Amino acid sequence: MPRETTEAMVRNIGRELAEIKQRISRCRGDRVAEPKLTGTWIAHLLVSSRELLQNLLIDTAQRPRRISR
Repeated sequence: MPRETTEAMVRNIGRELAEIKQRISRCRGDRVAEPKLTGTWIAHLLVSSRELLQNLLIDTAQRPRRISR
């Protein structure tokens, strides 16, 4: 399966986080829902940032050069 481009990944992460933020704003003050959604948001950021960093490392890695004789 081809990997997601970095640009597409950034767009998807932004869209997903916007959805989570919107849900958090709807449950402000709810003692149960707000902390759960905040935890979801933080977990999503951690996982997404790891995947994004891995993608960026792949994108910026120097390809091995072939030695010609």
